Amino acid sequence: MFKRKKSKHRIVVFAVFFLTVMTLTSARADTAKDRFDEAREAFVERKKLISPISDIDLKTAIEIQDLLVLNVAAEFGSTAGYFQGLTPGGKPLLGVLLENMFTSTGATVVASNSADLQLAPAWVLRIGSTNGTTVADVSEGDDPASFFSELIPAVLIRDDLMSELNSEAIMSQTAVNLGIRFVVMGHPISLSGPGGLQAVSGTLNATLLDSDGATLSAGDGLTPDGARVSSLIRKIASDLKARGRQLRLNDLIILGSAGPVAVLNDSPRVVGRFEAGAEARRIVLAIRSE
Repeated sequence: MFKRKKSKHRIVVFAVFFLTVMTLTSARADTAKDRFDEAREAFVERKKLISPISDIDLKTAIEIQDLLVLNVAAEFGSTAGYFQGLTPGGKPLLGVLLENMFTSTGATVVASNSADLQLAPAWVLRIGSTNGTTVADVSEGDDPASFFSELIPAVLIRDDLMSELNSEAIMSQTAVNLGIRFVVMGHPISLSGPGGLQAVSGTLNATLLDSDGATLSAGDGLTPDGARVSSLIRKIASDLKARGRQLRLNDLIILGSAGPVAVLNDSPRVVGRFEAGAEARRIVLAIRSE
């Protein structure tokens, strides 16, 4: 008799828990839909947010980002990779790279009249395969850094859509997909030779110059803080798994800016110089007003 009552009690508790979870999930979805229009207007019209997108947690911000990516797919294309960013306080952010954001050296990109254009040198990694196994199948004993087929110099261009930086910045920046607008790429460097990425990772140098030849940004290495590539890739893979996604063959990954972010004001032309071991690359791009 006691066991039966205890069983009924457990069923009631489980039912209440299930209904509570469903209610919270529904409430978060409603909040995401309510705040989505703010994020979309900021991103599509390239306008600064007057204030941080309020009343959201990071999970809701990610839902808004996913809605945004789907909504702008007709113009920006489908997912082509990911950008690992950081808040000023060092908290990790993950932006989605869309296929039509990418262009090649010689491109002309459009500035925004209402949001500062932020530029930084970057290195793009293309996921390849080893013996038919993609990085999505990496086991704990494998090194994810060995699964990259190309290293590509790039200039990452973002709209500064934040009018202020505070504790809510991580949510708002995620919701507007970190303001990522263009990725201008140079000629790729093959990593199929001996040592792969490890062979060149200690020799990377990137510099951006304005039209007068003054340095806008410069940095050594693959990431801004020297973080281990394997750790960053595992973190991205883990975050994506929690979102029901996974890294795929040919995905393009940017593990942060290779140098400080520069706000571009009046320079109509930018030149990027990149070195990776014995390989040297150059990227030229023009900026025109909106």
